[in-house]
Amino acid sequence: MNNHLTLSHGSSIVSSKFVVTYSKLFQGIPPSQINPLQDQDRFFADLLDLKIHRSYLQEELDKISKEACLGKLKPFLSTLFENCIFHVRSPKRDDIRKHNAMETQTILFSRILTKNLTGWEIMEIFAGSLNQSDAVFLKFSQAVEGMIGDTTTSASLRHQALQLALTFICGVAQLSPGAYFLRQNFFSSIVSVVKDPEMEQYTFEAILLLAILANYHKSDAATLNPYLKLIKESTDGKFMRKLCWASNFTLGTCVKAYQDIEDDSVSSTLVSSFGSVINRLRPGRAFSFTTSTMLVNKFIDQPIEAAAVLLPLYEFLKSNPLFPTVLMENLISPPDNSQVPTTPLPCTLISLASYLCAHASSVDSSRSIAYARLSVNILLVLVENNMVMEYTIQTKSPTIRLCRQKLPALPVRSWSDQEPICSVIDCCIIWIRHNLQKRLEVSSYTDCIWICYRIIWFLQNRRLRLNYDWTHLWTSILSLLSFLVSRLDSLHTTGGVELLITETLRLFDLALCTSESYLSSPRALHELIYELVRSSSVLKRQEAVLKELALPYPSAVRSPLGDDHIEDILAHIIMMADFYEDKIARAGTGIANANDVMKIIAAEIEANGLHGTRELDISAPM
Repeated sequence: MNNHLTLSHGSSIVSSKFVVTYSKLFQGIPPSQINPLQDQDRFFADLLDLKIHRSYLQEELDKISKEACLGKLKPFLSTLFENCIFHVRSPKRDDIRKHNAMETQTILFSRILTKNLTGWEIMEIFAGSLNQSDAVFLKFSQAVEGMIGDTTTSASLRHQALQLALTFICGVAQLSPGAYFLRQNFFSSIVSVVKDPEMEQYTFEAILLLAILANYHKSDAATLNPYLKLIKESTDGKFMRKLCWASNFTLGTCVKAYQDIEDDSVSSTLVSSFGSVINRLRPGRAFSFTTSTMLVNKFIDQPIEAAAVLLPLYEFLKSNPLFPTVLMENLISPPDNSQVPTTPLPCTLISLASYLCAHASSVDSSRSIAYARLSVNILLVLVENNMVMEYTIQTKSPTIRLCRQKLPALPVRSWSDQEPICSVIDCCIIWIRHNLQKRLEVSSYTDCIWICYRIIWFLQNRRLRLNYDWTHLWTSILSLLSFLVSRLDSLHTTGGVELLITETLRLFDLALCTSESYLSSPRALHELIYELVRSSSVLKRQEAVLKELALPYPSAVRSPLGDDHIEDILAHIIMMADFYEDKIARAGTGIANANDVMKIIAAEIEANGLHGTRELDISAPM
């Protein structure tokens, strides 16, 4: 049968049987009037035989209103959807109708689910009525899951089914129709895609589908979501290794997308930093430290969509006890058979986190902030794992390339390799430095403080000294406290600020009291005390801020960093600051004279030890 009838005058679009038939259906004309000689099943079977004009179908679906979908077009849409299900379930393996049925359903979901529908409206449109929704959507779920998991069918068909599933579950979001994908278990089918060599190029989409399913109604019905339980209990090492392999490649692509926009290699950054300094010294430009609009606009579309692979990584890291071991394998024992050295996944994760944290709030995008939060959450989960901590502190890897696209950039390391945990601290510094603004992301700041606390706690607990330039961490957290004191009244939210201040003070107190256990040199200790004295005025102002933020009744939120009263902690920090400040004043040296101050601090500590340290009851952070 010839599908092409006429060519519209002045148009390059062929008026085909497909277009003619659908144009009548969109007018509300039933199949029995379009072709009285065919029954309804035959009519739709022939329709699904035709080559799909994707752009035409998308445009027509965009034109119709929500009311039309629920009104005169509902019989057509529901019947089309059910006939598509019938042909997807067909035992004929390479039937063109099977391909066209899935493509048609994908187009329907991609267009109709954008019309601000409720859950029951979605079921009305696609099932014809609420009474029929179970029968229709269960058959749909079974058909799609069966196609994804069918290892005997072609890779293209399985991929098409995978795309259909993603389009549906992303389109319904957290609405009730998504529950049908919980009732039909997709887990084994997704695993089969990930492990199948012929489906290798579609691994990312498969693990993304799993992550989205695991996040369906996660907060209020975690015990009802079977995917969370399956992720937690999985022991399939081959599946996890393939997940890590795909994630490493995908996240590396995300990092490269940032670097392609602006080269932040060391040589390039040194040139741009020098140019920036010269620019600021021009008349009328001094002390102008605002982020340029051009820089913001360059990164407006970052991160790329592939960053969504962070979701499944987070779910597996957080809940599956085996997965962290698999994640760390290539860092602990790099493969010998690799001709081209590959960056281990933990290092790629940390590298991307640095870019996400640097640009989180500079582009005014909820999406960029959400991904940055997720990356910080992943870092927190990593440092909460003792095995991960053991290896990231005691295993050296090639120095991880961190974001240097925002000034001030962290200093260039003079060594070729370093413990990965150093770069985790760097990521926290990057977040703290580059996201200070009125609309403060308080929860992520608190997470960064918890990450640093956990690292220092682990180091002092294991008596491990880390060769790291700690000064940048001290100046960053003290600058954070200064910002909170000076900008408290102008912050758009003070929710959680009290917790952020108290946890930052707990971190600084831990750093002081255990400093001789984890700092790598006497000079590192002298620099810590110097920063303490230099910021003593900021620390003393915290007491008034805490009183201002205090609730009229004790908070039910317990700090995961300990039970000590924050008033006692702050008093201890100030006591230490006052002691060394007094020593400096008696020597007749101002705090601005850094070299002389450092000599005084060094002489005092070498003669009498560190003053004011106390024994802490520091069990592992919760």
